[in-house]
Amino acid sequence: MHLQRPSFTRLATLCLVMLAALLQGCDSWNSPATVRAQRATAAGGDIVIGVVWPWDGHKGSLWQGVELAAEEVNQHGGVLGRPLRLVKENDEASLARGRLIAQQFTENLDMVAVIGHLNSYIALPASSMYQSAGLLYLTPGASDYQINLQRNSLVFRSSPSNRSLGLRMAEYMAARGYRRVAIAYVKDKTSQGMANYFEQRARELGLLVVDRRSYTISAEDFGQLAYTWKELYQFDAIFLAGNMPVAGQLIKTLRANGVTAPIVGGDGMDTPQLLQLGASAEGVVVPEIYDADTRRAAAHHFEALFSARYGHAPDSFSAQGYDALRLVVQAMQRAGSTVPEDVARALRATQRWQGVTGEVSFDELGDMPDRRVGQKIVRDGRFVSLP
Repeated sequence: MHLQRPSFTRLATLCLVMLAALLQGCDSWNSPATVRAQRATAAGGDIVIGVVWPWDGHKGSLWQGVELAAEEVNQHGGVLGRPLRLVKENDEASLARGRLIAQQFTENLDMVAVIGHLNSYIALPASSMYQSAGLLYLTPGASDYQINLQRNSLVFRSSPSNRSLGLRMAEYMAARGYRRVAIAYVKDKTSQGMANYFEQRARELGLLVVDRRSYTISAEDFGQLAYTWKELYQFDAIFLAGNMPVAGQLIKTLRANGVTAPIVGGDGMDTPQLLQLGASAEGVVVPEIYDADTRRAAAHHFEALFSARYGHAPDSFSAQGYDALRLVVQAMQRAGSTVPEDVARALRATQRWQGVTGEVSFDELGDMPDRRVGQKIVRDGRFVSLP
């Protein structure tokens, strides 16, 4: 059989067709991070930012802060002449749903930043997903310090870590003159880490840890613990790294069994649910992330703006949401870009930025190790700032 050879012209034409097809599909060769950066460089429309959180309950007020900041920015011309557009999703405090939303965000190649995830068990894996996809990620809620120890260049935290909270609350207790302390914490990675950091700093400051106990998040009966502490141990104060409402059950049981030592808690107890304990909550001290001190210009502006928009005073979560978006915006403005890597460099270089929750400076890990953490105490059924 005789086979006819293709002519040089036909071969050349075939090669050109194949080359064109390859060039047309070259975007598929690029990583999502590369494509995202290319799109951000060329984009001229909305700046798309994802916001994800468990919106049910009082902590859902974070949305009001983020929304308020976006409205304010857009009213003043947007960022680099472009409006902000928020994509709001609810992870429902579910790891499975949080992963699904993170995947959806990474597949949206027009999105340049993500704010959110309250729970560290969601934020930790999600942060790696955002990093791989070239998305800037800032959490105003997840406190596990391990998020920063991954050393992801696009990952930041705008609220104190469990490390910072543990250290600062130990320093507070030492300054109060407590010398013998007991520790209780819920048996999860973040709370255990906070208890560890607290104990380490407490020992450095000369405090004696006389006992340390853990409990599960589903614990219902603290009677044995209360009896043991009342009858067998002597201490000046208790550090409780827990979350409401279970931490509230422990507090009520301790008080009902005659344990009167002052209780100092973690950020998981900074909630109106604590106040609902009534007399049992009196004297309990928790970290103060947002101090509504209107003598500070930033706080005064935020309080007035928020009250006019929503008809009531803001809380710590709405303040953290407002600061989170404003932090990202100021980094975009200073970078002159919405490309995530550019914004991350500007964000990491942020020093002594004045937010409504206080002064913000980032380190090389994207954390705020020197962030001041105040305290507030429950008095007469309400939170009162301590000097």
